[in-house]
Amino acid sequence: MHSFRRRRGQLTCTFEEAELSVMTSLVNQLMELLTGDGMPRPASNGLGEQDLFAELERDLNGATTDDFNQNPDVDPALRRLFPDAYQDDPRAAAEFRRFSQAEQRDAKFDAAVEMLADLNQVGDDMRCTVPDEHVDAWLKTLTAVRLALSVRLDILTADDIDRLAELPENEPRAAIFSVYEWLGWVQESLLDCLH
Repeated sequence: MHSFRRRRGQLTCTFEEAELSVMTSLVNQLMELLTGDGMPRPASNGLGEQDLFAELERDLNGATTDDFNQNPDVDPALRRLFPDAYQDDPRAAAEFRRFSQAEQRDAKFDAAVEMLADLNQVGDDMRCTVPDEHVDAWLKTLTAVRLALSVRLDILTADDIDRLAELPENEPRAAIFSVYEWLGWVQESLLDCLH
C-alpha cells in the first residue's frame, strides 16, 4: 500500500488487491461482531410487554447484574470494545452500560459503514479516496479492528507485542500480528496527513 497523501484536496491511498480484500473483510467482520448475539438490543427493538415488566422489576429491586460482563457467551473482543466506565463500581458500570451501549454500538457500526463505502468505491486503479468527513470514521474503525485483533492475539502489554514480533513466520499468529501492525501503519499514515 502507498501511504495516504493529500491530492487535489482529498486524502488518497493506493492499495494492493490483497490488502483491499483483507481490509474489507476485517471491516465486515467488525460489523458482524457489533450486530451479533452478544450485543444488547435497544428497548424499542420488539421488547414484549413481559420483557418490559421484567426489566422494570429488576430496576425497582436494585438489580446490579451486568449481563454483558457476566455472560460467558459474550465475545471477549466486545468487552474490549466496550470497557466498563466505572472499574470500581459494578452497579454504576452496569447502569452506564444499560443506557449507553446501544448508542456506542450504533456509532461504531455507522463508522464502519462509512469506511466500507469508501473501500467499495475503489476501482481498477486500486486508489481509495477518503472524504474529509469520513476521516473520523476511518480512525475509529481502524482502532476498533485493532482492538478486536489485540484480543485474538492476547495483547495486554507492550511485552506481549514484543513477544509476538519474535514469532517465526510460519506461526499462524505471526500473520495476524503482521495485519495488526499494518493496520497501525495505515492509521498512522492517515493521521500524518491531518497535520
